[in-house]
Formats: sequence, C-alpha cells, structure tokens
Amino acid sequence: MRRLSCSACRFSFCSKTAQAYAIELTGTERGKIKGNLYELDYAKHYERVKEKELPADTVKLIYEHGEREIPAGQFFNGNPDYELGKFERFEAVPNDPDALQSLLQEERRSREQLPPGDFKAHIAALRDGLIETEARRIVREMKRHDTPNSPNKTHFMVELSPAFMQLAATKDTDRLFSMLPYKTLAFSKIEGRHGTYALIDKGENRDRKIRKPRPSIRAQLKADKAKTAPKKAAAKTKNHDMEV
Repeated sequence: MRRLSCSACRFSFCSKTAQAYAIELTGTERGKIKGNLYELDYAKHYERVKEKELPADTVKLIYEHGEREIPAGQFFNGNPDYELGKFERFEAVPNDPDALQSLLQEERRSREQLPPGDFKAHIAALRDGLIETEARRIVREMKRHDTPNSPNKTHFMVELSPAFMQLAATKDTDRLFSMLPYKTLAFSKIEGRHGTYALIDKGENRDRKIRKPRPSIRAQLKADKAKTAPKKAAAKTKNHDMEV
C-alpha cells in the first residue's frame, strides 16, 4: 500500500483486476478538496476488515430532520419518514464506541507510516495497463475469426472497447495503434454500426503478439526529472481512418 496525495483528483480505469482505494479527505485549498488515496489489495483488505470487525447490534437511520435506531438485521428501506423527512444514510452503531475509536486511531497511525507515492506516475501506470490490456484483447479477437468479418468480407475487424474509448485520449489511441502488430491496420467507423473498429486486410498474418510498448509515461517522468533542460517535442496527431 502507498499514500498518493492529490488535489481534486477524479479518475476511472477498467482492467482485468479491480483497482481499490481508501480515500482520506484532509481539507480544502482554494476551493479544491485535498486528500490522500491509499492503494488496497482488495482481497487482503476484505480479510483484514473481517478480522477487525466489531459487534454492532444497532443501526442508526439518519434522515433530513433527525434520526432513529433499529435492531441490526431488521429490514428498512430508503423511503422518507413522515416526521423526519428524506432518508439520507444509515450507520452501524458499535456496541463499544471506545473500541471503535481505538481501532480508527490504530489504522490512522499505520497509514502515516506508509511511503508516499507519485500520483502522476501511478495514473500513468494505470493508463499504460489500460492500453496494453486493450491491445492484447484486440489481438486475441483477431485470431478468433476464421473468415473475414467486415461487411464486404475483405477485412478482419474488432470493435475497440467502448469502455476504453470513453477513457482514451488521442495519444492513447495512437499508442494502441503502435502496439498492434499489423502492417495493414486501420481504425475506422463502419457504416450502419456504432463504435470504432480495428481492421486488417484478410491476407494479414494474424498469428502475432503485440509490439513492445513505447517507454511508459512513468519512465518518461523519471527521465524528465533527471534532465536539467528537457526538450519538448511538438504534439502530433495521426489519422488512422480508412473507408470500408
């Protein structure tokens, strides 16, 4: 686990494994919420929570204008209360509040001992993994078809994942393009269909692995710090479209 400090950070990534975090809010600065993110091994964290759980025989229902308590295990819903107004949330009430405070302090002390992480490098690594996962998926799907599956039967095609496309910037699709091992590759829209597709000629060798990724942004960040006068390269946008 590492501590990743951030300011007003919002991000979301999809991968084969769930990415879990604990969030600690530490205050505000210039109208921005500040805090720390803690990377979690979800399975280990779940086991730790089970091990440290405290008995709680009461549940507190919190409404807009007050609250009430019910026994744990009793059914309740989020409907408004006639007297207390709109339902907002519920909380389990520990049988021993002092034990809960002691446990929270213990957890806080353990978090303070964690080494700090590089938030930008962490996000870069997540994005690198996202692109590589998509590249491997496309290569795997290209091999799955026995005959060309484009509308005119001249190309093999695989739709780029909608989840990937929602998160990807132009530089991410450029990098994905460079990792796919096909000479006749193009990204294109297909008339009458939604989404963007990776297409290769029907004669293309599909028995290939993804190309070695370009140096990761994490590595670039480290390299930039080592340079006293880094040079900035002009941004380029590639056009990978084709007509099908």
